[in-house]
Amino acid sequence: MNNMPIPEGSGRRREDYPLITGRAHYVDDLRAGKERPAALHMVVVRSPYAHAEIQAIHLEDAQALPGVVAALPASELVETMPAMEGIPVPRKLNRPLRKPLATQRVRYVGDPVAVIVARDLAVALDARDLVDVDYVPLPAVVDPEEALVPDAPVLYEEFGSNLAFNTQVGGGDIEAAFAQAAHVTHLRMVNQRVAPCSLEPRGCLFDFDPASGELRAWLSSQAIYTARNTLATFLGLSREKIRVFNAEVGGAFGSKSAFVGEEIAAAALAVRLGRPVKWIESRSENLQAQTQGRGQINYIEAAYQVDGRLLGLKVRSIGDLGAFLANTTTMVPVGTASMLNGPYRIQAIESQVIGVFTNKVPTGAYRGAGRPEAAYILERTMDRIAQETGLDPVEVRRRNLITPESFPYTSLLGIQYDSGNYQAALEKVVELGDYAGWRAKQQEMRQQGHSRLLGIGLATFIEISGGAMGGPGMPREAATVRVRRDGSILVQSGVATNGQGHFTTFAQVAAAVFAVLDSQVEVQMNDSALPAFGIGTFGSRTAQISGTAVHLAAEAAREKVLRLAALQLEAAPSDLDVANGQVCVRGVPTRAISLGKLATMAEEQPELIEHEKPNPVNGALIEGLAAWSDFSPTNATVCSGAHLAVVEIDAETGEIHILQYVAVDDSGTVLHHHLAEAQVHGALAQGIGQALYEETVYSQDGQVLSATLMDYTLPNTQQIPAFLTAFVETPSPINPLGVKGIGESGATGAPPAIVNAVLDALAPLGIRTLDMPLKPERIWAKIAAAQAGNLSKADPLPPALFRTFKTNQEGGTSTFA
Repeated sequence: MNNMPIPEGSGRRREDYPLITGRAHYVDDLRAGKERPAALHMVVVRSPYAHAEIQAIHLEDAQALPGVVAALPASELVETMPAMEGIPVPRKLNRPLRKPLATQRVRYVGDPVAVIVARDLAVALDARDLVDVDYVPLPAVVDPEEALVPDAPVLYEEFGSNLAFNTQVGGGDIEAAFAQAAHVTHLRMVNQRVAPCSLEPRGCLFDFDPASGELRAWLSSQAIYTARNTLATFLGLSREKIRVFNAEVGGAFGSKSAFVGEEIAAAALAVRLGRPVKWIESRSENLQAQTQGRGQINYIEAAYQVDGRLLGLKVRSIGDLGAFLANTTTMVPVGTASMLNGPYRIQAIESQVIGVFTNKVPTGAYRGAGRPEAAYILERTMDRIAQETGLDPVEVRRRNLITPESFPYTSLLGIQYDSGNYQAALEKVVELGDYAGWRAKQQEMRQQGHSRLLGIGLATFIEISGGAMGGPGMPREAATVRVRRDGSILVQSGVATNGQGHFTTFAQVAAAVFAVLDSQVEVQMNDSALPAFGIGTFGSRTAQISGTAVHLAAEAAREKVLRLAALQLEAAPSDLDVANGQVCVRGVPTRAISLGKLATMAEEQPELIEHEKPNPVNGALIEGLAAWSDFSPTNATVCSGAHLAVVEIDAETGEIHILQYVAVDDSGTVLHHHLAEAQVHGALAQGIGQALYEETVYSQDGQVLSATLMDYTLPNTQQIPAFLTAFVETPSPINPLGVKGIGESGATGAPPAIVNAVLDALAPLGIRTLDMPLKPERIWAKIAAAQAGNLSKADPLPPALFRTFKTNQEGGTSTFA
């Protein structure tokens, strides 16, 4: 596929002015309309137990409070609704029939059991305090390894255990690879649970008109068309009767890619009461009861030669799924397994993944969604090989990276790598980061016995973007582009934007096709009634898929412009140029006609243009100088990067300071450097947060110990360094723009780069393993243990539970042997 050159954008985002001036409207700022009554406020009654039977819910006192409109148990609201089911990955999977709210048994702290609706939020909160629920507490299990022992408390008796799935993937001859190896090393890694923690928690506003049967929804969402379809399914309404708007979205990071039960409940109440209903999640609710990211334990066996070449990789992974299957819960650990080839040439890979139910809120997609976990496994392994062979970590990576002439490349696990130059990114980060200079500085400090320990960490990684990783399908995106009477261009996209800069990017793409200024392009999105379509903004997919849909629609509209102009200018369309708001005969600039005049003619004399097929989204005839197009790629793209972190550790306190962070990324053709850098910076901050600070903590009985921002530690501006970013551009052949993803690379590269740097600093003490987050007390304790000679030297072998399951040839759910 030929790549279309797009003039590089570097100016300001057109989205920023309302944000920085306080004019942006988030869900909580909205009301249904001037003619509609003020919204009622919904609050949720949540379980204080991680596991319990519901005996009775006493709502009488709450219902009697003045201002309360309704107080309903979950069973009354959702009993007739279908079950919520996640993406069915793998194919053989124990899938609980979970209603949108908990009706008989609660399985995590924060599980919603009842709702209160009142005219005032304060009244609703007071009424919630008057609700009395009779629970019969049950034993809880929160550790995923303990959840699989034979006598563990079971969340779903119908399954007989807490096993959700047991699947195996691989490629190559693993036994031969290990037989050839000179050495085998063992590692155990924990990718701890983290909270997406967007600045704006979830929120929604629904308004149902009983007379027309129409429901309008204002959301903070990553996927408005998916939301519309979900509402239709659970409320029994036709999709045509539902219109979804996206308000400004204060961050999402995967957590708002699908509906949750509370949003379905609010919509059902709006239909039931015939009044607008609003639900705004509190921060404590967000930290306690919304899907969390990561949550994996990985056991690694790596077979390698004395020259550092990795031959074989065995990975045994436990996915902490939580209490039920949210939309992307199982896709993440399965996706991790599919990405274990990484950017390296490996002879054989074998990966077994076990998904486990625990009495915690479900895990799901969080920035990277399986790809950071795979990169962490590989990059920690590469540094371990360097340590054991005495080779430099850069050299180990050089010897293992897939070479540029190998593309397109098919991984052992079936992933198609479209393009890349991993060596170029590695050499660039080594040069920009002055790797040799830092190594010399480190050697000097060690010789001087300095109390501050200097460490240097690398990460070279890939990230599948724009398509399926562990889930099915290559979904499409659609857009409409129109030339208007004033000569401006209108772009209508199915995207649900949430901070990435899509208004700026799509204007740039359309402007390039018509050779006009970006300011002459208006972009509309965030409305399901637009003549467009999209499945959502996630997976680093929007610029390459939605952007291509905009590009193709603009090209089609431009062809209509040229055909109409050819009639007026008495020239062949191939002899015409479009630029600066007009069409002229090439070489004869005086023979010209404006875009605005052509658009007016097309609308007033429709017989002058060819009839278009109806828009497949809404069935409307595409009139005037407009065109609709969709795009579904033949394959995903694979972006990549090389990151370098330099840290300094105070050996007396365990405190870590990041001295330098350099990120070199390959996201194909970079359309807008300012936007691309902003995406890298934000993701790096989250990756550093996971490496050093963030962790969702549970007590043994399932209580959330990190349910406030006093307890859940986020990095602040003083803890995030200035970043040095650069790009290597290898255009993708998958789409005409040559674009790959960029939004999740920082969250993929930062955790292994930071952890490798810290372990490099501690290497002279014999410290080889650490689990994130690397908080000062954890570092201090490890240093103290090393100084006392109490470090464990045992190899972290996979636990027996992996041998107690049988896995069939196709993978999938198994039972105890």
